[in-house]
Amino acid sequence: MGEAIGKVLFVVIALIVIASVGSLILSVLGLVLGLIPLLVKLAVFGGLIYLGWIAFNKLTKSSQTL
Repeated sequence: MGEAIGKVLFVVIALIVIASVGSLILSVLGLVLGLIPLLVKLAVFGGLIYLGWIAFNKLTKSSQTL
């Protein structure tokens, strides 16, 4: 009888642990998926700043060589 109660208790604890780990994984996945649009915006703005920097350098270098 004690062995059966121990097995049931083990299964219940295992299910609780699996549920908590699954919830943690889903929350981290949701956080990552939620940050993707922000990362895309940062990449676009960073690319625009970089292109502006390249254009600025080309304009200043071309005026120095004239």
